Formats: sequence, C-alpha cells, structure tokens
Amino acid sequence: MYPLDPTKALVMRTLRFSIILALVLLPIASWASGATPSVSLTQLSQLYSSQTGHITPDTYLDQRVTVRAVVAKVSQDPRGRLRVNLVDEAGQIEGRATFEPVFAAQAKTLQQGQPFTAACTIEFSANEPIILGDCQL
Repeated sequence: MYPLDPTKALVMRTLRFSIILALVLLPIASWASGATPSVSLTQLSQLYSSQTGHITPDTYLDQRVTVRAVVAKVSQDPRGRLRVNLVDEAGQIEGRATFEPVFAAQAKTLQQGQPFTAACTIEFSANEPIILGDCQL
C-alpha cells in the first residue's frame, strides 16, 4: 500500500471525527429536544383496533409519543393522582392520561373541550380507554 498524502490523511481523520461526533450527538439532540412521534388519539385507536381485543400493540408499549386529543374531564384517580380523560375530535374514542408530579399542577388547569397535546408513555390497556402515563405538558 502506498503512503497517504499528509493532506488527505488529515482530511480523512477530520471526516472520521465528524461522522463519529454526529453519531454521538444525534441521539442527544433528539432527547434534548424532546422529539417524540406525534399521533392523535384516533391514530392510536387504529393501532389498537388492529389487535385482537383492542390490546396495546407490543411495538408501541412503553413508547413516548406526543398525543393530540380533546380534554373531556379532569379528576383524581383512586390513588390521588391527577387523571385527565380525553376524547378524539369526534368525541368517540376515549383515552386517559396521568401526569408526572411536576406537571400535575399545570394539568389541573385544563378545561373540558380544550385541545390537549402532551408527551406521554403508551401504557398497557385492553379495550378502551387508551392509557397514557407520565405525561408532560
């Protein structure tokens, strides 16, 4: 093999470093920006209906998504956690969201009929409502 020209060697090392840096920073940038796939409650319901018994598809279980819906009711669950009942735009598909404690105070201000957008974790559920946990407004 022939010796590499010093200028080409420097360019190759710089390029290699740039690629490695990009591969390291890309996941960090996605995490920092809070980038999650955005779906409507209707779209989530379509994923459920493709499964027998309306069970959360394994590929989506515990995944973070940004959910779009409409607030139906704000209440507390039996354990005292804030719970927001959701519906789709047509008022036919139901969902239920619980919040991380830091966001609970902000979520208490949600009103019936208000548009809802939050990053949530898809939790296990069979049939409706669709269960969303650890939501962040």
